[in-house]
Amino acid sequence: MSAALAEALNPAVFWEYRAILLKGLAFNFYVFACAAAAALILGLGAALLRVNRWRALRWAGTLHVEIFRNAPDYVMVVWIHFVLPLLLGLAIGRRLEFPPFLSAVIALGLVYSGYFAETFRAGIQSIPLGQIEAGRACGMPERLILWRVILPQVVRRMLPEAVNQFVSLFKATTIVSLIAVPDLMYQVSMVTQQEMRPLPLYTGAALTYFAIVFLAASLVRAAAERWRQKVYA
Repeated sequence: MSAALAEALNPAVFWEYRAILLKGLAFNFYVFACAAAAALILGLGAALLRVNRWRALRWAGTLHVEIFRNAPDYVMVVWIHFVLPLLLGLAIGRRLEFPPFLSAVIALGLVYSGYFAETFRAGIQSIPLGQIEAGRACGMPERLILWRVILPQVVRRMLPEAVNQFVSLFKATTIVSLIAVPDLMYQVSMVTQQEMRPLPLYTGAALTYFAIVFLAASLVRAAAERWRQKVYA
């Protein structure tokens, strides 16, 4: 029994297919980078809508946050890949399909834009109003006040929460294999079908994700805390 268990857990099969699995892991990072960029851009836009003086724009920003922050990652990935192309195809009168990678980036970018929007909003509202009024008194346009006065301080204040959201986003990339994105989990499932040894393969994948998330989160948190503590002239 012990010999059979040791053989089932033997990590040699995971190491044997390391080239294929590393390519899958690289896809995880690719999806993460693109989805993070989309989430940051959309999140900042939604946050600016939420703090706008016009009620209609505030409602639009709130609607964006409530829809995507409360949408499960799994449901959004499946809906974007299978349902959205059908709706758009009916609207334009032609068949439409999204590549799996594009669907994954759109879905995760939208979901996490809701979280980043709230983080940006909290950071913006924490800036003393006197600094904004001082910028206006100096004749600075609103766009320049945003980029030179507000956002540098917002980024500094939102870093701890943003790090947690980036970690969650990377972990969410593990579900993109549902729509055949060739990430690490997809490659593990393909190898498992061939080797019929799921224990070492899925255990190896779990340990790989844990090591990457733990190491990256620790390094980023340490660097972010050191950067936040700096005193700028």
